[in-house]
Amino acid sequence: MIIRLLFIAIIILFSALPLSASGEEFKKDIIKLSDRLTDGTPIKIEIRKSNISSQSLYSHAFMWGGDEITMPKKVITGLDVLSGTEKIYVPLSAYSDLGDPRQVSLERKQKGFQLIIQGGDAASSYKGVLVFSNENIESRKVTHGEFPDEVWEETRYSFISKTDER
Repeated sequence: MIIRLLFIAIIILFSALPLSASGEEFKKDIIKLSDRLTDGTPIKIEIRKSNISSQSLYSHAFMWGGDEITMPKKVITGLDVLSGTEKIYVPLSAYSDLGDPRQVSLERKQKGFQLIIQGGDAASSYKGVLVFSNENIESRKVTHGEFPDEVWEETRYSFISKTDER
């Protein structure tokens, strides 16, 4: 009986953990991640960041990784996601305000995956989680580094399915 309960506890513990995780520090201006989903579909992600200047169109907008006075030095300017041979559309709103990204990781889920982007420093730190199904981005949640249990921004995305016959 005790062995059975221990076995059940282990199953519950491991079912709460991500199926896999791979991550890297974002030292260069381009970072590439790859993995396979639980159904075997290969996932490839390329993220690009670039310098932002005070002359930028968005220089007066709030950006994660900055504050009211100081802008981040770099922002994410591109995010390409390939699921198998299909490119997943990722709207600009999912990544363009994430400044000074420092670490990126990819975690497999039961259905799909999530891309975790951590950036900023100290009081301006944040964690952005982009959740994907096998064919679309589903949501984005950004939390402040000093208050990680509070959601500071949450976005839900919806798209017409490729199999929809409208």
